[in-house]
Amino acid sequence: MKTVVVPMDDRPPNYLLVSKIADLNCLEIELPDKNLLGRYLRPGNCEELARWMLSREADRFIVSVDMLSYGGLIASREDGISTRTAIDRLSSVRELRRRFPNAEILLSSIVRRASVSVSSAGSKELWTMLNNYLWLSGNERIKEAEAVEAELPRGFVGRYRELRLRNHEVNKECLKLVKAGCADLLVLAQEDTFQHGPQERELAILEDMAKDYVIDDRVFIHNGADEVIQEMLSYRRDQEYPMEVIYDSPETREKIMDFEDREFGKNVESHMKFLGMRQSSGSSTGILVAGTKIDNSIEALKNLSERKQRVFILDVFCANGSSHSFVDAYLGLDLKNIWGYSAWNTASNSLGTLLSLAATSSSWEVERKAFTEFYISRLLDDHLYQGILRNTLERMVDESGGDIYKVSKSKGLFEDFRDNLFMPKAEEFLDRFIRGRKLDIFDFSSSENRISIEKFILPWDRTFECEIEVMIR
Repeated sequence: MKTVVVPMDDRPPNYLLVSKIADLNCLEIELPDKNLLGRYLRPGNCEELARWMLSREADRFIVSVDMLSYGGLIASREDGISTRTAIDRLSSVRELRRRFPNAEILLSSIVRRASVSVSSAGSKELWTMLNNYLWLSGNERIKEAEAVEAELPRGFVGRYRELRLRNHEVNKECLKLVKAGCADLLVLAQEDTFQHGPQERELAILEDMAKDYVIDDRVFIHNGADEVIQEMLSYRRDQEYPMEVIYDSPETREKIMDFEDREFGKNVESHMKFLGMRQSSGSSTGILVAGTKIDNSIEALKNLSERKQRVFILDVFCANGSSHSFVDAYLGLDLKNIWGYSAWNTASNSLGTLLSLAATSSSWEVERKAFTEFYISRLLDDHLYQGILRNTLERMVDESGGDIYKVSKSKGLFEDFRDNLFMPKAEEFLDRFIRGRKLDIFDFSSSENRISIEKFILPWDRTFECEIEVMIR
């Protein structure tokens, strides 16, 4: 089955990981040239991407509406595209259905985050102030909200609300595409927000529309964003994956994670339903959601490992990286049947990546070498970089008088960090926990199987994300 993908932008979760998950699923995939896609503050070429998409032939099309309508995720939060233009660009989805009546068409669209994008110290201040204003407003602390609004630039809140409304109208149009049969499935992923945020009324409207259109079984609304395309690659219509998901404590299931607006257990249930997963204690695959107390997590992991052939670990102790202590403790157990780990961004971002892997692992045709490379790259990215060394890099940038949103301004600093800190620590990590060990997923006890780090870069020249590739030879 051939799949054509229009990703949300060119960041690793939306491009590199999408390509790798396609490989794990043994899918033939076609992605557009990166130059057509949104890259940080530069929007993608929407018209050219639509032409490219319509010129392909495939059994399945996976399409980011944010890329198609605005030019990418960051562009979807900015001025420059009118409501009419954004909706008109969705006509290419109708044309796609006309040209390929039997193809499967899956759409992803983001419910706008609460605040604005952050690309500088100044925008970080605006991000904080707007979040504060929206939180106060949502909690009916009106006088305090008005005081914060008075400190924001004149007209700022009004324009923000206009852009929210534009995006909301586009999401309503996506529901109409599903109703009309132009799309088979829609995921409306709620990006970074909080309880009682500005999204509440929008989500209620979208949920009611889906019910009124009798398409609620084909529309999924939950927290997330960058993981959606990955999950869509593992999605199979009319296929069910038995899976046992356990939490280290009820508190982890009931917790409202950072940047999210509902109990995490509800997000897990919705993501699982989207992927066709059902809870089954008899499954050979188990997922641990770890996020409250490390001792509880380790005990739950040991018990799960004894009962399952394949174990996956979701680390949600904090957003944007690992719990250092938890990862050191679980790796110290030397369990042989760990097949995946995820902690790269928000809890639901990390969840989507892990569920995509878990669904893939149920196939008898799993490419273990590629699976192992993916697992190790997550440990080096989510744990070693995000969880441990990113703070060091940001401190180095700050001490140099540089900018964490444009690291290359500090000439040679990233290269120094990479060559003299990250790479030695990464090699030490591989020597300590990977090399020389025989795992169920792959045998590193043989000297013939060698692993190396092929790439470590900051793809958007900011510290927020890195791109790591490892290779087993």
